[in-house]
Amino acid sequence: MKYFLLFSLSLLTLHAMSLEESIAYALKHNNGLKQADVSMERAKSVRASKKAQKFGSVNLLASYDHYNNARTLAPLTPMSIVGSPDGAYTIPTTKDLFNVGVVYNVVLFDGFAQQNIYKISDLQYQNSAIMSRLGREELIYNVRNLYISLLALEEQFEAQNLYTQAQQKLLDRILKEKKLGSKSKLDVLIAQNSVEASKTQVVSIEANMAIIKATLSSLMGDKEFDRTSPIEITVDTDQNYILDEDALTKLERYRASELNVKAQERKRESAKAAYYPHIDFSAYYGQNFGPNDTDNVVPPTSTAPTAGETLISKGDFNNEANWQVGLHLKWKVLDFGQTSALNEEAKLSYLKAKLESDGVKIELKKNIIKAESNIKLAIAQYDNFLSQYRLLSETEKIEKVRYENNALSLTDLLETSAKKELVHAGVINAKYNYQKAQYYLDYLYEKGEEK
Repeated sequence: MKYFLLFSLSLLTLHAMSLEESIAYALKHNNGLKQADVSMERAKSVRASKKAQKFGSVNLLASYDHYNNARTLAPLTPMSIVGSPDGAYTIPTTKDLFNVGVVYNVVLFDGFAQQNIYKISDLQYQNSAIMSRLGREELIYNVRNLYISLLALEEQFEAQNLYTQAQQKLLDRILKEKKLGSKSKLDVLIAQNSVEASKTQVVSIEANMAIIKATLSSLMGDKEFDRTSPIEITVDTDQNYILDEDALTKLERYRASELNVKAQERKRESAKAAYYPHIDFSAYYGQNFGPNDTDNVVPPTSTAPTAGETLISKGDFNNEANWQVGLHLKWKVLDFGQTSALNEEAKLSYLKAKLESDGVKIELKKNIIKAESNIKLAIAQYDNFLSQYRLLSETEKIEKVRYENNALSLTDLLETSAKKELVHAGVINAKYNYQKAQYYLDYLYEKGEEK
């Protein structure tokens, strides 16, 4: 059996947005989604940074140092000094040493730490992409849920206004009849109280509508939300639900928890890297230069062909090239339990992530069963409230006739009317709760964006 319901609204405002338009606008302007997209791009940049680390780095170097004693521009060996009679005088020295150079460093082996760090950053990027998609699903569900809640309140608002008008008409008639002597002052007071109570309910509904509109506006990037548009809802009482537990493991929420498990596993492997040696390679090329500290004059008594000559004048700028390549090994042999403690912490984090992943599946299963139960409950409530509403409507008609013939008190008539309006609100809530539960089930199965 199916009930086809078309909900139309009579509230007049400046602009109406359909549910689809509201969702599309929110997906484009929601601040939380924008933050999620930025987080995803940030994770992508971090991943690129970690990948580039395996290629090492090239750095330009420059320095200036002033010494109290003169320094040679390059390291010397004894033979370079005494290899010729004027050898010592051909070597420039300076107290003001300048240096420019370039150095390349790269890690050759670090116990696979860099490899694991890159893999962790890749898993974090994948997880951020999933969080972005789940954020869209959550936003769609929240907009739908609020939109449906607003529809329900608007329908209740319209019904409550009609009820208030009916109560006011009843009060006006009682006042006229009181002047004629057929109704008492007590009837007037009871009717007036009923009108005021109904007006209070109208104000309460209106306030709740304003709150939901404000919430919708915040989800839509602070766009002012005016009013809803009619939607069509089909209440299907013949739905059958079969929980597919294998399908749960294919959901993005579960995948995100599995990625977290893999990331923690990589962190555990990364912690083990401290047990291995660390080997790196470096290469350097540079120039040292500076003004000569003295006049380098070969003594006239020297046997060198340059005897008596000034080979380097004071203040002359000279330069020497320097280069080196090297392999370096560093192996931690004792840290007083620090590495062991870090590995234990990584192991426990991995176990915690495994338990959390299992918990995600359990929570998903519970929420799906809950959503399906809420759908069934809403269908049953709609059937029951609708039957009660029809019965109370007939009862109210009969009691109005009895009241007019002084066979029933006004209190009893108003009590029946109040029950009817309460049941009417139940009918409205049940049909909208049915749609809310359907939307929640779509959200859990991550089908919101498909519909």
